[in-house]
Amino acid sequence: MTKGQLIVAMTLGKANREGYPKLKENHPFFGRLKALMVGKHYWMGTATDLLTEMNDTNTPPNTVTKLLNKYSLELYCSDGIDVSFRRTNRRRIIELYNKKQS
Repeated sequence: MTKGQLIVAMTLGKANREGYPKLKENHPFFGRLKALMVGKHYWMGTATDLLTEMNDTNTPPNTVTKLLNKYSLELYCSDGIDVSFRRTNRRRIIELYNKKQS
């Protein structure tokens, strides 16, 4: 992002001081995640695995973790998707449970 693009994005409230997009509840990632979990009760893997399964090439893996950490309560309350993290060796595993799926 150029300096001019950063100034415009900050003025419009679409970026923070470092130039990264703001993490918002209406991020396109959540729409893809909800669509993925419609027919599933359980999913497990890394952030990269999740992006690959959702065919998402725009969202970086570290943003996935940040979004899930920040909005996990809202995701659970609105759609019944429970998020948990655990580490194995050098990988962070994401576990998603769809509580609304029978």
